[in-house]
Amino acid sequence: MAGQAPQDVLLSTVLTRYMAQHGGTIASKATASRAVDLWREWWPVTTTVAEVGIGQQEDFLGWLRGRGYSEGYARRVLGVGKSALNRAWKRGEIAQVPFVDLPPIGEAYPHYASREQVVRLLNTQMPEHLWALLLVRLCTGCRGDAAQDLQVFQIDRRANLVRLNPPGRQQTKKYRPVVPLLPALAAYIDQAKPSAYVVHWHGRRVASIKTTWRKVRKAALLPPWFVPKTIRHTVATWLRQRSVPAWEVSGLLGHHAGGTTDRYAKFDPAYLGEARKALQQIVEDLARDVPRLAELVGVNLGSVDATADNESSTETIGTHRFQVVGGTGFEPVTPTMSR
Repeated sequence: MAGQAPQDVLLSTVLTRYMAQHGGTIASKATASRAVDLWREWWPVTTTVAEVGIGQQEDFLGWLRGRGYSEGYARRVLGVGKSALNRAWKRGEIAQVPFVDLPPIGEAYPHYASREQVVRLLNTQMPEHLWALLLVRLCTGCRGDAAQDLQVFQIDRRANLVRLNPPGRQQTKKYRPVVPLLPALAAYIDQAKPSAYVVHWHGRRVASIKTTWRKVRKAALLPPWFVPKTIRHTVATWLRQRSVPAWEVSGLLGHHAGGTTDRYAKFDPAYLGEARKALQQIVEDLARDVPRLAELVGVNLGSVDATADNESSTETIGTHRFQVVGGTGFEPVTPTMSR
């Protein structure tokens, strides 16, 4: 019945309808599904929409915090419930819905790795799909879902670009940009020859790496805060430490969606040039202590003229040629970097 009173509609009905009619179409459907499960776990099955008051929401938020969820994740959980209620109201299914007060946006993820920690991780024995995931994230700075979704057809070998958002997929607030294709990633694809997904398990998309990650993290003697997204934050931090302009780092990470004119910027030979150069230097520097990465870089690192930071040489990976900039190494590790 349309336009029902909030006291006549169960919260569980709204959540179920939201997932059945809309949940499967959103990019973060797994997160939405988990959020709905948490709503159902805390709120009694008899709860009506009218009973979702601010006081009850605060108690729910406290329960989420008590379960160890971060402020950012708790905000996303409440946001899913808010979206479900608002959707029901907009569609005329409920005459009125309560205001869901989202907690403030928390501080950015505080951790990033030291060079020694990343080297230790990359040298740890791991399944092929995790190695591929780490390489994609290291070479592009992308989020985990973008790396897991990446397919071979998204690699533009002619323009040396990686189109992180496949055709037909609607962009979300977690924007997936077009980023430079580094020689190491190009060489890995030539070597591994994936048929579809670059990160795959027997040809299929890898749905989750949680269990594998925990085993590898412990084997590498890394702290509990070293989660997969630490790679992305580390790449961003290292780029800024190398004085890469903020707008280039923002463009690489997908923090800036761009407008109509910006759609053609990626075809400029200098597109994200400083970020590309710095990323290549980072990969080359790590390769000095990561044999498997050194094989992919495919250059004699000792022959690079370290005194000419702005000079470049041409490297051939398979049938493709790239500009390779001499590595200058990392700044000395500070106490802040080793957190």
